[in-house]
Amino acid sequence: MKMRFAWILLCAAIAGCAPAPFVADPLPPLQNPNPVTMRDTFLRAMPRQFVSEDSIIIQAPFHDDIAALGVMRVDRTAGTFELVVMNQTGLKLLAMSGNRSGVVVNFAIGPLMQHKDLLQLVGRDVGRIFLDEVPSSAQGARIGSNWVRFRDKQSDGTVFYEFGGNPPVLLEKWADGFFGDAWRVRYYHYAPHPGGLYPRGIVMDNAQLHYRIIVKNRDVEIDQ
Repeated sequence: MKMRFAWILLCAAIAGCAPAPFVADPLPPLQNPNPVTMRDTFLRAMPRQFVSEDSIIIQAPFHDDIAALGVMRVDRTAGTFELVVMNQTGLKLLAMSGNRSGVVVNFAIGPLMQHKDLLQLVGRDVGRIFLDEVPSSAQGARIGSNWVRFRDKQSDGTVFYEFGGNPPVLLEKWADGFFGDAWRVRYYHYAPHPGGLYPRGIVMDNAQLHYRIIVKNRDVEIDQ
């Protein structure tokens, strides 16, 4: 009941319409893939520090879609992020910061601050999206015809990474739960920028909390 009421508050603050999900590009067959090289090359291509402006959609069962604007600052070297969320008129709704250990809600309008637990859970998923973009090693990687899958032991369980494409990029990562995936992130349409590659579309599904985050990149500034 508490979680449902929190979703109602969020919808009342920033309700809007969600776009259709992104369409994945066809995956070409991989030619003699080397998991170590694939992991290391992608890591070098990803920006270590950046600021992005995004359209953010949150979808939850039995509620209208939540549409907002987000400004994200990420430092992958330090393992930190900062996020400011605004509604379509530019009103600041919330601000949070986090790292691999946790999330702090620095600001939230009115009654939203009474539901910091929900906001922290959303913030944790934001960290999953933007941090730890490669597994810690390539040991034990599985190779398919057009994908390479890595398995990585992390603090909150085992996370799987799947790479593919030409050049190979991170397509998705996920963690197993008791009845399927606990959560899954999918990345779409990487675009080259001065300073590195950046996905134009991201979808995070949290099966435990039954919601989806859609991130459509509007602009990104990469520190070089």
